[in-house]
Amino acid sequence: MDYNKVFDQIKDKLPSIEINDFSDLTAKDFKAKYGYPEVPVLLKSRFKNLYESIDFEELEKTFHSKDWEFESTEEKEASKMSFKSYSESGSTAYYLRLNMKSIDFQIHAPQIFECWYKSYPTEKEKKELTWLYYGNKNTFTNIHTDVWKFNSWLLLLKGKKLWFIYPKAYNSIIKKEKEKFGIENIQNLLNSNIKPLMVVQNPGEMMYVPSDTFHFVINLETSLAYTGNFMNETNYENVKQFFAKSDNKNNKKFINNIIATGMTNFKIRNL
Repeated sequence: MDYNKVFDQIKDKLPSIEINDFSDLTAKDFKAKYGYPEVPVLLKSRFKNLYESIDFEELEKTFHSKDWEFESTEEKEASKMSFKSYSESGSTAYYLRLNMKSIDFQIHAPQIFECWYKSYPTEKEKKELTWLYYGNKNTFTNIHTDVWKFNSWLLLLKGKKLWFIYPKAYNSIIKKEKEKFGIENIQNLLNSNIKPLMVVQNPGEMMYVPSDTFHFVINLETSLAYTGNFMNETNYENVKQFFAKSDNKNNKKFINNIIATGMTNFKIRNL
C-alpha cells in the first residue's frame, strides 16, 4: 500500500499531536508540560544541536561495514543482507534495528530524558534500550505500547514519519480489539468515534510518547531514527505496576531498588 496516498486522504482531518517549537525548552518545563501530564509532543527545535552533532558520513560507513540481520515486518524469520541490497530493493517486508551496544558508533543520549534504569549502578547486566531503526518507504510499526511501560523518544535522522497516537483515555477500549485501531484499519480512522492524534515528523525533530500509550508509525519516506525508552519520576508508578504483575521476584526487587534509588536522588537534587 502507498501510505502517502492514504495520508493525502486523511491529512487535516484528524486532530494534531501537540507541537513545541521552543529550542530552549528545559527539562523542568518539559516534565511539567508533557512528562507528568503524559502528553505526547513533537519537539521541533529542542534537539537541533544533537542532530547536527551526528557524523552522518561515519554512520553511513558503519551501515555499509557488514551484512546485518534485518527483522521482518510480517512475523517471518530475519534475513541477513547488506545495507545496500536492502536499500536498493525497496522491500517493505523487512527493517533494520540495531542496538546501540552492538555497533561501533556513538550518539549522545538526549539528557532531557533522564533514565533511572540506565543510570542505576549494578553489576547485573541491563537491557540496552537505545537503537537505530532503518526502514524503506512504506514500512511501518503497527499499533503497540512500549516495553515495560517506559516512556519513549525518537529523533528522526533521515526521511519522514507519520505518527498516530491515541489518547490514553481510550486504552481500555483499544486493548480489547487492538488490531481494529492499527494500520490494517487506517482507511477507516475518519469514520471511527475513537480517533488518534496525528503528525508528520521530519529530520531533526524529536517525538515523545508517554508510558502505556498506544501508537503506530509509518515511514512516508525511507527513514533512519535514533530512539530509546526511559523511566524517571514522571512514569515510575506505571513501571512499578507493570512489574508488580510479574511472576519473577528478582525482577520485582530489581526494579523496586531502581525506583527507590531514583526517588532518593531526585529528592536530594530538589532540596
